[in-house]
Amino acid sequence: MPPSPPLIVVDEGPHHAVLLKPAGMTVVGGRGVPRPTLLDLAKERFGGGVRPVHRIDRVTAGLCVVAKTPFGQQAITEAFRRHLVDKRYLALVEGAPPWDKRDIDLRLSRIDDPDASHGHKKGPLAWQTVDEAGVRALTRVRVLARGQGATLVEARPETGRMHQIRCHLANVGHPIVGDALYGATLPFPDERGVGLVAFCVSFPLPHGGRAFVAGSLPEAFLRALAAHGIDPKVVEPLAEKFRRPPPTPAPPHRRAPDARPAGRWRAGAGSARSGRGHPGGRRGR
Repeated sequence: MPPSPPLIVVDEGPHHAVLLKPAGMTVVGGRGVPRPTLLDLAKERFGGGVRPVHRIDRVTAGLCVVAKTPFGQQAITEAFRRHLVDKRYLALVEGAPPWDKRDIDLRLSRIDDPDASHGHKKGPLAWQTVDEAGVRALTRVRVLARGQGATLVEARPETGRMHQIRCHLANVGHPIVGDALYGATLPFPDERGVGLVAFCVSFPLPHGGRAFVAGSLPEAFLRALAAHGIDPKVVEPLAEKFRRPPPTPAPPHRRAPDARPAGRWRAGAGSARSGRGHPGGRRGR
């Protein structure tokens, strides 16, 4: 058996770890899934109690969060459920979108390949299609750079549907480079993957505070950018935003409870009780 590939840990705490998944590797096991999976490697490193709290597609490279403890799993899963997690993807798409920003709000329905039940099927076992009767899916997209025949965009999924970014971009006419499942015609340098990277993630930490994590661009993605004349430096502002979290705002200044408001005192105001100050004031009793 060949040796396991190295596990790259980008960020770690007592209850979580953020791992870098290569294209072509699945997050968890299943029927016909090649080993090792990302979860297999995580268990070798952290022990058998590791659990994934979200997944990225096999063809997608980039950041994936796992929980190291039951408390971490419960807390981070709840953060995903409550939409408190900020995920940013980089996608190299075919063509040149005429817009700079776009919210893609299209309902999706999953289609399962009927041949997959026989256990010999190679390739995708399921995919998504746009369907008004499906579940809501929202992806916010922003153009970062336009190149020769392809465009680099930032994709921010507000929901977490299977293949959401891939299906959404294809249905607005700009499939991800290398993603033949959704109609792409341009090749990607790594046949195990497509031009999609889970690049940044931020989430509430189980023990308080917030994690801000930025990944890196895989070699195949860099080659694809170069092939289409796109400078990879355009992603640096996004990465820097997640490497340097925003400062915690200082608490508002509060006046001491016994302090007298400025401008409210007037001569004689306290003399009615003290008997001092205004000549006409009454003496205290």
